[in-house]
Amino acid sequence: MRGMSVTAAARGREEARFGHLRHVALATLYFGLSFTWLPYPLVLLQSQIKSFHFPKDQVDPVIGYTAAAGAVFSVVVPPLVGAFSDRITTRWGRRRPLMVAGVLLSLVGILLMWSAHSYPQFLAGHLITQICLNGAAAAYYGIIPDVVPASEFGKASGFLSVMTAAGALLGFATTLLFSTLHAVVNSYLVMGVVLALSVVPVLWAGSQEGKRPIAASPRRSAQQVVAAFFQPLWGGDFAWVIFTRMMVTGGVAAVAYFLSPFFENVVKVSNPDQFTSIWLGIAFAAMILPGLFGGAASDRHGRKPFVYAAGALQIAVAAYFIIFYPTQIWVVLVLAVVYGLGYGLYVAVDWALACDTVPDRAKSAKDMGLFHVGQTLPNSIVPAIEGVLIAYFNSHAANSGYRVAFASVVVFFLLGTVFVTRIRSVR
Repeated sequence: MRGMSVTAAARGREEARFGHLRHVALATLYFGLSFTWLPYPLVLLQSQIKSFHFPKDQVDPVIGYTAAAGAVFSVVVPPLVGAFSDRITTRWGRRRPLMVAGVLLSLVGILLMWSAHSYPQFLAGHLITQICLNGAAAAYYGIIPDVVPASEFGKASGFLSVMTAAGALLGFATTLLFSTLHAVVNSYLVMGVVLALSVVPVLWAGSQEGKRPIAASPRRSAQQVVAAFFQPLWGGDFAWVIFTRMMVTGGVAAVAYFLSPFFENVVKVSNPDQFTSIWLGIAFAAMILPGLFGGAASDRHGRKPFVYAAGALQIAVAAYFIIFYPTQIWVVLVLAVVYGLGYGLYVAVDWALACDTVPDRAKSAKDMGLFHVGQTLPNSIVPAIEGVLIAYFNSHAANSGYRVAFASVVVFFLLGTVFVTRIRSVR
């Protein structure tokens, strides 16, 4: 008994040493991913597709199809890479080698998109980037429950939220700068450098991952293996966390990929690439405050109230766009602040909800890969559908399709708010 108490005390001291610096270092890859992953599809993808001289009525559908094509791999890759990383052992750990390989290979795709003068080359670079970054992210997702103490899941989620917002903010600042110089594609070069550097601190902060021994699995039939792989989706709190994430992400994806055409056709801005960068930059700047305080606060006060508040604010923004269709620049920018605050409240507890409910922390990467699918699956479906709907309704009444997209946002966020109530083990 004395030996057990000494071991427990040592473990407690080890967890207590997981300080702010290590939290920040562990979250840096999310900074690099957000710096790249958010601005390039939300600004560069839209800008480049418009430059490839598709007929005007085909631009929105092509944007939707292209986003969906990349997102297909973001659905398939994370659970498979996660499951693989749960079962390997190397001298450098289970997650970190896959993270480094994914980030380095994604630079090939980024360079292809940067140099693209045709849609097929751009599409090839887009797909390579999506495959490799999703593989890196899948391994990264497994590190969080591997090394973060359970009592600090909320704090870790808050740091990840801040890094998401800060990375996106500076990423959109980069696209804003280059769009002002009418050279927006050069943003890719900065993204590649930031992405490569962002993985380095994680190699130190996650140095304790991969230390748990891998338990031998009993022999099972192929059907049993497949059933066990997807079992977390069939029921339980972790499934409801994933479904909640799907709905929130669906609400974002319903309009995010069409902001540039919306600002050009409805708000009538002269430089839509520049204005989209400004709007998204403001939204992500507003996310920082909820991230700084929300994650740690949820460790004390519970996660669900943050999701409820997030849904209310984001629904309010979408409803305002539907009812008033604002064209005043200052009003549109104020709505960016409100939206950012709402989304920041959700992201502050997003990871904490998953870590709270993940079925087996010893095999976390596969299940966290399924959690990642909760974000990527809507991105593979919703933009393709919304692009067609926008084009269809716009063809019958000018710009009416964007109202349909904002109505979809309301539905998605309402469902997300309902689904989070089903999570029983989380306050």
